[in-house]
Amino acid sequence: MSLQKLILGDHIPGDASDRRKVILGAYLICIYIGIGLFFTIVNLFNVEGDSTTLFIGFVISIGCLYLLRKGFVNTAVIIHLLRTNIMAFYICLADTDPLHTGSYLYFLPSSLGALAIFGYRERWMGIGFSVFSFVLFCIAIFNPSRFHPSDAHFYLVVTFMIVLIIGILIVIFFDRLVMTTEKSILAKNEELIKTNRELDRFVYSASHDLRAPLRSLLGLIEVTQRTTNPEELEQCYALMKDRVHNMDDFIKEIIDFSRNARQAIKKEKVVILGLIRQTVDDLKFAEGMEQVYVRLDVPAEYHLTTDIARLRVVLHNLIGNAFKYCDPQKESQEIAIRVAAQADATCIEIEDNGVGIAPEHQDKIFDMFYRASEQSNGSGLGLYIVRETLARLNGSIQLKSVLGQGSTFTLWLPNHL
Repeated sequence: MSLQKLILGDHIPGDASDRRKVILGAYLICIYIGIGLFFTIVNLFNVEGDSTTLFIGFVISIGCLYLLRKGFVNTAVIIHLLRTNIMAFYICLADTDPLHTGSYLYFLPSSLGALAIFGYRERWMGIGFSVFSFVLFCIAIFNPSRFHPSDAHFYLVVTFMIVLIIGILIVIFFDRLVMTTEKSILAKNEELIKTNRELDRFVYSASHDLRAPLRSLLGLIEVTQRTTNPEELEQCYALMKDRVHNMDDFIKEIIDFSRNARQAIKKEKVVILGLIRQTVDDLKFAEGMEQVYVRLDVPAEYHLTTDIARLRVVLHNLIGNAFKYCDPQKESQEIAIRVAAQADATCIEIEDNGVGIAPEHQDKIFDMFYRASEQSNGSGLGLYIVRETLARLNGSIQLKSVLGQGSTFTLWLPNHL
């Protein structure tokens, strides 16, 4: 069993800063318990020793250790720091010559220990105890009649103050360094956990979505082997073609997902109207989309500096969904795309009067492999890729949708990435 577990038991907080406070506090308390036992033994050979004060300090330290084990961390640490400062002050007053015995030195571990325990996050508490220690030190040994540059007393007080200030700065610097490192490690750990979770989900869902059209193709092949009817064969070939297209679309989305995660940002100037028109032209001639009217409200020369490849993926997914989920029951099927400048950002709005999205699905549609509609034949990766890609572009997206009336996706991008 480790000393740490022996002292603290199993109740150690998971937060890095709190964990450090508990461990450092426990060790400081144990050190003072050891000091108390040492001087108790020494006083057996010193008739003038103050055993009562040592015993009181010993009992307080044991009580603080008990509070620490029970989870009252701040209470235990504050009581013990008060105990160490007050006892150091008492010993200096009781000592006939604290400058020669060195009893005033106990103020140093009290002040620096407070800074180390409370850390950078609670630095004002640590600094407060350091100031408290220095004030008690000055009261205990300050002698106005000897406070002159020609007297050693003057240099002792000044040197103590200088050493204390240097110690405080060093502790704060290293603690800030540790805090920065802790934050970096925690951020990387959270990112790694997220990546592993998404990878597990991706492998499971991707393998399922890739196998489904393959199984369907195998079934269609078996049907074609059993029939010579031209109409049935034509229907099977059309279905096979559809399955292949689905697989091709899914593989393209996997490639987009991989590129966004791995490729570096490439900043270029892009005229937004040209990119939107190109995307619309790629989509509007698909089978069954000829009747959808697209209205553009985009300034002709408006441009921004961003990653064109990533922005193309975002627009292709959002405009593609507007086409895909149009409402064939409506007499007029429309998509409106608007672009406007807002301070240092560009607002792109893609609105359709399609089938819309039910309220219970709207918070989840940007999740990986989430399908909001039973009629969806997509992979569920598209909007997830949109959100992750916009994050790489320092952008954001918002959805407003009413079931049966349509959806509006509004995205914001910085004018200069």
